[in-house]
Amino acid sequence: MAGSGASTWPVVAGTYQVGDPAGPVAVCALTSEELIAPMAGLPGVAIAGKVYTANQGITRIVVNITANPAIRFLLICGKDSPLFRPGQSLVALSERGVDEERRIIGAAGYEPVLPTLAPERVARFRRQVEVLDWTGEEDAAALAEGIRGLVARSPGRFAASIVGEGAEAEAAAGMAAPEERFTPIRPGGVREPLQYDPKGYFVITLDRENEQMVLRHYLPDHTPAHEMRGRSAGPMLLGLLREGLVSQLSHAGYLGEELAKAQAALGLGLRYDQDRPLRPREGVSETSPAEGQAPQSQEARGAGDAAAPAVSMPVSMPVSMPVSMPVSMPVSMPAGGMPPIAPPLTWAELQAREPGATVDVALAVGELPAADVIGGALLEPDEAEPFGVYRRTAQRMQVRWTTATRIVMGGPEDVRVGALLRAHGTLGEGRRVVEAERLVILTRVGRIVEEA
Repeated sequence: MAGSGASTWPVVAGTYQVGDPAGPVAVCALTSEELIAPMAGLPGVAIAGKVYTANQGITRIVVNITANPAIRFLLICGKDSPLFRPGQSLVALSERGVDEERRIIGAAGYEPVLPTLAPERVARFRRQVEVLDWTGEEDAAALAEGIRGLVARSPGRFAASIVGEGAEAEAAAGMAAPEERFTPIRPGGVREPLQYDPKGYFVITLDRENEQMVLRHYLPDHTPAHEMRGRSAGPMLLGLLREGLVSQLSHAGYLGEELAKAQAALGLGLRYDQDRPLRPREGVSETSPAEGQAPQSQEARGAGDAAAPAVSMPVSMPVSMPVSMPVSMPVSMPAGGMPPIAPPLTWAELQAREPGATVDVALAVGELPAADVIGGALLEPDEAEPFGVYRRTAQRMQVRWTTATRIVMGGPEDVRVGALLRAHGTLGEGRRVVEAERLVILTRVGRIVEEA
């Protein structure tokens, strides 16, 4: 469950608010952060916080609760994460504990493993607190009424069934707070200026009218290639990786940083210029230099930001070109100048295509009827996150592939039942078969959300 309480409790950091440390109730509001403050202010509530994951998040909850014997109830409320399911996993931990691999028995969430928790601490958690599952409840009045009832029936401080008291006794019973040990590494490194990404380079700008980031991809010879629009840095970066447009880790890291800056500028109303720090807009038009541009000339620097600088050659481009030479690259590209990177087709869009057309579909693999055939349910992109979140449809599709089919973000071994993938190729007769030229493995980066 960021916050701090008394000098010795809570013992681990998290996103929480401390109320009365002597209170018998801890509140886990799951992903409903707006419940934290009102719950923490109620009489009898020791701590209230949120949790997103079924591993590290639950670990912090268990450690902080077992470090305070006054807490006898854990009330779970708010909205659970549909992917990580920490609420359901907390209930399963209370009811069934963990197995030999320290995986929560019966947990339905993603990676519900508690590797740093000693079995003794898990056992104490299960003995110390009664877990009440009010998942989905967000009514503050109803929650307050429930908490009053818990306070009224509190059995008092938990008495650990171990000999002795204090830190020495806890350590003897495996109850000392787990310490996460990391090997320190220093930031920094070298992105070789004489090497460039053979896939090309990118220009990032903001379309404030439509509240979008615009990312344009150019080939190494400066030919316009692709355009992507979005509002979130993560899905946009995943889209570039999915399309195979970035071949170097340092380049991907650079793009992630710049897209995050652009997203922050869009959300906070700051000025965004690629490769420059964020700053107030001050009524000045934003420029759109190519990534890694060389420093501006003394003349441009002296003219101030009001003088829109010529777009300089990225230092990551071939060194046969002078890095100080301006590139003929307009700030505002003509509409339709680049093919957009589009989400996969919906079922309605697919039915509007003629057999023989080039299509791109997403699939949840359900069967492999032959070595060269993939069957499964068609997935449609979620409107909010079209490049990372998908919704399952009742429509069945088949994808045929060969050894000549290019596989991105994985290999042939990743084409298996349960996988998520995108298939780019030719639509066959009946509009239910795609002859794949390229498969993109989405299993590690995409997820399916079920209809509410």
